[in-house]
Amino acid sequence: MFFLNFLQTPQIENSASDPQDPDTKKDFYYAFWVTAVFLLVCGYGAIHHEMWRDEIQAWLLARDSASVFELFANMKYEGHPALWHLCLMPLSRISASPIMMQVFHLLIAATTVFLFTRYAPFNKIQKLLFCFGYFALYEYAIVARNYALGVLLITIFCILYRERYKRFLWIGIVLILLAHTSVHALIVTIAIGFALMCEYLYFYCYKKEALTENKRYIWIGFALIGFGIVTSVLQLKPPADYGFAVGWHFKFEIQRVFNFIKIITQAMLPSPRASMGFWGSHQLNSYEFFQSIRLPICFFIVLWCVIRFLKRPTALFIYLIATVGLLAFFYVKYGGSIRHHGFLFFTFVLSSWIYYDCPEINFPFSRISRLAQWFFGPIFTVILVVHFLGGITAIRMDTEHIFSNGKRTAEYIKAQGRQDMLMVGHGDPQVSTVVGYLEKDQVYYPRGSRFGSFVRWDKARTGSVSNRDVVKEAKMLSTQNSQDVLIIMSSSLNVSQVEEYQLTLLEKFTGSTVGDEGFHLYLMKAP
Repeated sequence: MFFLNFLQTPQIENSASDPQDPDTKKDFYYAFWVTAVFLLVCGYGAIHHEMWRDEIQAWLLARDSASVFELFANMKYEGHPALWHLCLMPLSRISASPIMMQVFHLLIAATTVFLFTRYAPFNKIQKLLFCFGYFALYEYAIVARNYALGVLLITIFCILYRERYKRFLWIGIVLILLAHTSVHALIVTIAIGFALMCEYLYFYCYKKEALTENKRYIWIGFALIGFGIVTSVLQLKPPADYGFAVGWHFKFEIQRVFNFIKIITQAMLPSPRASMGFWGSHQLNSYEFFQSIRLPICFFIVLWCVIRFLKRPTALFIYLIATVGLLAFFYVKYGGSIRHHGFLFFTFVLSSWIYYDCPEINFPFSRISRLAQWFFGPIFTVILVVHFLGGITAIRMDTEHIFSNGKRTAEYIKAQGRQDMLMVGHGDPQVSTVVGYLEKDQVYYPRGSRFGSFVRWDKARTGSVSNRDVVKEAKMLSTQNSQDVLIIMSSSLNVSQVEEYQLTLLEKFTGSTVGDEGFHLYLMKAP
């Protein structure tokens, strides 16, 4: 009985916590100490994490956009709204070092951990496992991307939901911001907005349940949510010369559908391999037995959640709309990676959190629903144990192995006193990592035939550029400017090209978790 009580999630009352309540104080101290340990672990992990191109891209966009209007112009090729980059702009004015972004990102993750541990309606062991799980500890803490901001705002929404009609303006503001963190958070925002609208219309307009709050503020809140969704969609509309992931896949293929449904297991049971190539890997997939039951597990998880949420349709609508919406986006547009798939897990956590504060409907098969609810604690705990093991594995592998060679390459260039040289970089996504760590204004990218720092994902750079073309353009720049040129290559040049243009291989940095972020440095002397 003790073990079952330990696994079960405590039921919470629909009343505000009394700050003088001893249990409330204990919750605060518990959240404080969990957050402190989290900061120590993540701080150690961040020190040993070499940022890769997607992290540095956001920093370069914020750093090298002269104004907010220029930032929005540069963002049109990104496929994400601009909130994260807007947060980074003032930081980039304090220092050009991307380490500022790492510190800020870590504080966002720590805030999420404190709020989750303090307010989530789960037991202390479940909270601890969540905070040191794969997404909270590594993917949305160590890897500095826009997704952590979305998770923080989801957490704030869950806290506000209990007294939503007293704070609906705040909910509207939070959801505006959430919609502008990522396309995946936008899908979650749409699900939340639709579910809240259905809840309000049914329970408080049709059923005429008591609601003493000013309805005008509630409709203003809905207007804010709609405004956030529309403005985010407008930002995501690609320009005519967009050159990345331009296709759409609307053809129905049953095997493709099943393959994308299987993503649910990657989100719910992240299990990276204990090797250099841990990132994005799934150890469970290496077992033939798991592969054979992977699809049934996905259907079981969805069916279990649906049965559990049936009595409380707000949670049900959020879960179903967000889950189907995310999977549909992965299917028709961009399959994504583990960092994108994590929103399937947070949709589940979000729905499970607010479940306790959702209004109920009469459900004829209440016994089945109660059974699904009773099993929530044990199943949720097992899921979180897998997350915890995945998080510890990811932190350990990141500290033991080089994540990206961009930082090492930049440090070598600085140590040699070559950071102010004229530079040519190929390929541009990988080389932008070096540019960020060099704190350099620009290098020349042959792919696109232009100077710059961040990558502009337009059609100008989609043409093929050979290594020989790169060396020829470097020779032309060296002649025009009468300067030595440092060529940064993400792959090695062949011996004949090195000899023909009298290049000197200065150093090479290979072997990293992000496999294509290795670099070869060549010096071309001015004629």
